[in-house]
Amino acid sequence: MNFFDDYVKKYDMSVEEIDYKYHHSYRVMENMITIAKKLNLNDKDIELAKCIGILHDIGRFEQFSEYHTFKDIQMDHGNYGEEVIKRKDILKHFDIDKEDYEVVYTAIRNHNKYSIENNLTERELLFSKMIRDADKLDIIYVIGNPKMRDFIHEDDSEISENITKAFYNNTQIKYEDIKTHSDRLLVYLSYPYDINFDITLKIIKENKYYEKIYNGLKYKDKYTRYFEHINKYIEERVD
Repeated sequence: MNFFDDYVKKYDMSVEEIDYKYHHSYRVMENMITIAKKLNLNDKDIELAKCIGILHDIGRFEQFSEYHTFKDIQMDHGNYGEEVIKRKDILKHFDIDKEDYEVVYTAIRNHNKYSIENNLTERELLFSKMIRDADKLDIIYVIGNPKMRDFIHEDDSEISENITKAFYNNTQIKYEDIKTHSDRLLVYLSYPYDINFDITLKIIKENKYYEKIYNGLKYKDKYTRYFEHINKYIEERVD
């Protein structure tokens, strides 16, 4: 991925956030390859999956350089990523067919949304589902790895009632509903409700990602019942 490396290294790689997004992009690309192979996609589609994976957060680098935050307040980074790719004609650097350009745009535009937009082609929908799974898979991995970034900022705050209700209704929690740091952890715990492929859940289970997150918590008792619920949900889907 020489183009991607050259592109990112125009930014300050000594900045933690830039460095994190660089490595996150590669891990998501690897997740896309794994999912594509598990779905028995052909070599052409695996290349397309790699392209979408490495480019899914391409808008983040300009976003952070301009606004010094990854919060999508000033812009939606999925939409902005699509705009960056088109404006800079980035896809010419990748070995994919031109008829698949719209698949890339659509998948990247949809990777960070609460839900996938309607009226997509079967191919656009497939790769949109794949990148959403691959992205969430890496975030879950990072949260459970003490050497990685601290997404949780755990404290003794309460879990909001509406967050608890949504969680037990097996509904993915919206970021805009977060009121406390404790709510934020429940957002990440609710990711499996929006996972599209059971093979992604199997990876979460086999690698014990949620077990690792739980073991690293300071206030375990507050979250025990939530972890038990989501682990049961995963078990029922993959077994």
